[in-house]
Amino acid sequence: MNRHLTTDELLDRLYGIGGGANNAHIDKCPECANRYLEFEKRRAETARNASISTASLATQRRAIYARIDSAPNAQTRWAPALAAGFLLAAGVFFYRPLTHIADRQQSAVHAEISDDQLFSEVYSIEDSAEPRAAAPIQGLFEATAPEPAEGSRN
Repeated sequence: MNRHLTTDELLDRLYGIGGGANNAHIDKCPECANRYLEFEKRRAETARNASISTASLATQRRAIYARIDSAPNAQTRWAPALAAGFLLAAGVFFYRPLTHIADRQQSAVHAEISDDQLFSEVYSIEDSAEPRAAAPIQGLFEATAPEPAEGSRN
């Protein structure tokens, strides 16, 4: 015996999509025929209950057109501006800097030095022709003089 028709195949036949093979099976199989009759009954009940008068549909259509043609109310025009203002106010209210200016301690301690000391330090920096970074590199190339061997004379 052939398999029974699926619900999709029965619905296809109900809406006129199914092929002739399904029709032949429904004629031969009483179980599939009963299921198909149930689908037909449900469709008829739905179509009978869904009858809406054309007057109510026309009234609904006119109300939709009137709402589309009407200008938007003032509240919807101001909603984005009010939302942005609220977010800005909330941001200012909840803003907390990481450290307060009064709580900050000075990062550098300034030592009191005299003008003569300051000028001598600046002059020593400017007096050298080579940069400070060159001093360690020059130390690599300075060779200590080798001590003469005991047995050798020049």
